[in-house]
Amino acid sequence: MVIMVIEISDFMSRVEASQYTIFTQKFHSSVSKTLSKYNAVIKKKDNNNYITTFTSVTDAIQCALDVQYKFKYVTPKHKSFSRKLNIAIVHASNYNDNSVKNCIRFCENVKDQLVITSKIKEQYESVNAHAEIDKTLIRTLKQNEETFLTQFMDYLESNWQNDRLNISKITKALKLTYAQLYWRLNKLTGSTPQRFIKDYRLHKAMLLLHKHHGNIAQVAKQTGFKSTTHFSDSFLKTYGIRPSKYVQQH
Repeated sequence: MVIMVIEISDFMSRVEASQYTIFTQKFHSSVSKTLSKYNAVIKKKDNNNYITTFTSVTDAIQCALDVQYKFKYVTPKHKSFSRKLNIAIVHASNYNDNSVKNCIRFCENVKDQLVITSKIKEQYESVNAHAEIDKTLIRTLKQNEETFLTQFMDYLESNWQNDRLNISKITKALKLTYAQLYWRLNKLTGSTPQRFIKDYRLHKAMLLLHKHHGNIAQVAKQTGFKSTTHFSDSFLKTYGIRPSKYVQQH
């Protein structure tokens, strides 16, 4: 089985704007037709995400390339538009939470627009004689990259709320030097370990604020920030808006 995840939003998307609504309608219309064309089964979808499965790895790859190609034609041509496309494709023996979780991780965290696993590349090339994956359009994760990102995210997801979490603890848990952690994470995500952890916490905080799970001070504490001021300043720097203002708008 092949699982594909499609995402069309950053951590904060301004879907309220009329041009974003128009974009969303055009995009979903385009994606729906494309998924149908390549025999995809939609397991879950909302305004920003699709989780789909395929029986054919060739269909999955061609579908992803088609979605990628069409995306630029439905994207508004103005600088203020921040939506972006991310796609990940993985092989799984069956459809389960763990397989989907790994696919979502690759989709959300790897910096390249279209990402596949080494197993997908191997299967695609085995059933398509003389075909090769276009490296300019598709990023193929090596097995050790998949393992590293999975182990890193497993540890982060278990410890991100601890305000005492630091890089030293992560390197010790993963049995890596700081240089190895920095190089591997930066190569995959384009981010430093410190920046990645902060962005991860801020994203969690934004979701809590959006759902009104606690006031700003409580959310700051829940997400591992040592002070409300530091949290508020970090939120502003990342999202361009104060947490208090975000809560008022949502």
